[in-house]
Amino acid sequence: MRPRIITLCAVAVVLGATLTSPAHATTRTRFDVINLVSDVQGKAPVTDPKVVNPWGLAMGKTLWVSNTGTGSATVYSGTGKKEKTEVAIPGGAPTGQVFNPGEGFTVKDKPATFIFSSPSGAISGWNAEVDPANAIIAAFTRGADYKGLELVQTEDEAFLLAADFASGRIHAFDEDFRRIQLAKWQFRDRALPRGYNAYNVAVANGNIWVAYALRDPSTGKPVFGNGKGFVSRFNASGRLTGRISRVGLNAPWGITAAPKGWSQYRNALLVGNFGDGTVHAYRSGRHLGALRSSDGKAIVLPGLWDLEPGTAATGGESALWFSAGIDGTKHGLLGVIAPQGTKVSSNGAASTPSSSPTHPAGHQSSAPNTQPTSQNPYGGY
Repeated sequence: MRPRIITLCAVAVVLGATLTSPAHATTRTRFDVINLVSDVQGKAPVTDPKVVNPWGLAMGKTLWVSNTGTGSATVYSGTGKKEKTEVAIPGGAPTGQVFNPGEGFTVKDKPATFIFSSPSGAISGWNAEVDPANAIIAAFTRGADYKGLELVQTEDEAFLLAADFASGRIHAFDEDFRRIQLAKWQFRDRALPRGYNAYNVAVANGNIWVAYALRDPSTGKPVFGNGKGFVSRFNASGRLTGRISRVGLNAPWGITAAPKGWSQYRNALLVGNFGDGTVHAYRSGRHLGALRSSDGKAIVLPGLWDLEPGTAATGGESALWFSAGIDGTKHGLLGVIAPQGTKVSSNGAASTPSSSPTHPAGHQSSAPNTQPTSQNPYGGY
């Protein structure tokens, strides 16, 4: 997924107020969607056949992408320039992904620079010195369906959290990839309706967030629909401290803090819905609304998975990278969401919007506002 490594103090926090306010945003910020990479010829400036149902994103010095449809990870710099590195993921169909800057989580005595989760229950690590072309399975949980992965750094230790959509629980692993036995209350929200399972886990704004989607027991896939989703907040000890309930949620998966360059969304939490392709902002218990394009309509990215703030070198600090499994997850799209008129240059720098903005190449307009159905319109996992 994202770097997602924020130092958290493992201390108790009193249960916070539920984040359910339906208030709408008053900000007039509008955004452009800029397509950058796709496996579909002509969909974006860069064509890469490996980018099929791209899922998790992780930012190191470059952007790493988990391609579920091709069982691979690919790497991009600037605004989508493909790098030579390609990694095969042995667990198959990689979903979540994290960057590991530390010395722990070793594979064959070398720290895994990137770590991946898979629906097969495998967690694998990659180190260029061990094998530049292949990740190595480091942990395996029979029956697990890992849809998301996070690396958490506290004052004392680092550990992995994996969202098991099959059991509905969060699994934890230490720096030796050994499973940690969690208490029944840790990283668990007992107030959720039956059938809502952990779909993703992420660190943002100094908290751990778990996205929950309604799971169809007959198919193992998420059920779509307006209000079908929760995002619960936990501290580093795994104690529940708050919750976003239903408002703006539809099988949520992508979770991140707003990019540094989005001043009007400072300290906001952004949540992307796989269910309807929209991105919603929340701050201090208030729903700020969906991100909108210049025409005032909510931005809709079919098959939306991850969200990752850009850096000065990769996309720009005003850019928000996204991954999406378009065409029913049969194809893929990478791009950025940026304040209207922002020009994302080839060196990754984002310039200030002009008074008369123009749409860069690859710009994608928003889809009309439509009511989502209870069935998954995009397919997927």
